[in-house]
Amino acid sequence: MQNGIESKITSIKFYNCGYCMNDLKRMYKEIKKHKKVIFRARVMLIDHKTYGKILVDTGYSHRIYENGLTSKLYHLINPTYYTKKDHILYQLRKDGIKPGDLSMIILTHLHPDHIGGLHDIKNTLIIMSDKCRKKITGARYKELVFPNQIGKCMENQIMSVSVNNKSPLKGFKGKDLFGDGSVWLMELEGHAYGQIGIYIPEKKLFYVADAVWGTDFLKYRLRMIPRLIQNDYMAYVQTVKKLTALKGVSIISAHGEEVYNDAQ
Repeated sequence: MQNGIESKITSIKFYNCGYCMNDLKRMYKEIKKHKKVIFRARVMLIDHKTYGKILVDTGYSHRIYENGLTSKLYHLINPTYYTKKDHILYQLRKDGIKPGDLSMIILTHLHPDHIGGLHDIKNTLIIMSDKCRKKITGARYKELVFPNQIGKCMENQIMSVSVNNKSPLKGFKGKDLFGDGSVWLMELEGHAYGQIGIYIPEKKLFYVADAVWGTDFLKYRLRMIPRLIQNDYMAYVQTVKKLTALKGVSIISAHGEEVYNDAQ
């Protein structure tokens, strides 16, 4: 019970499902010394009193190594590390959670570090923005939507939603997913076309996916190559400005070192 309102969220937990490694000097203009940093592929599990266990993204899987020349180029720019024990299903099973226990999967966007484990979770509702769904086929090469990560056989599992309504967070458009105010899908344009984040009002938690690669980097400007990776660099800049202006909200990114305490 918070402020007289019954809690809808039983728990929230994050899992690290593989990682990539990059040099901060090559990423941000203000960083002058070479420093290699691990960027973990974070996955969020929401336990909802009404809607059960909701998985947000699925991290890396072995498929990142199985897409021919595309995989080789990806690793050249973005060295990636993954073992079987990093798979989200392996980690969930350690917590006593079976794939059939998941009520749905929300995908923030379609990059391989967010949808790698999707093929291994059968017959589960998949939720994404309507913009993301348009990119499942026919994406430009730079958009990093790999054909072996999500296939036509899964299309009947997908529910796409329009994320363009007024939200509880100033400056951000959103979608009240269940109509009870407990889980909001939030528009986070810039990094990937149709990218969304997840806002949990009762926890004041905003999972922002790749809108920024860590809250420590909100104040830094991207160098040229990281700029080119963004779907829309100017939209990325505007999203970062809006995130920086937020007060009283815990921002958790997919790849940063932020720590979330579920007791807060």
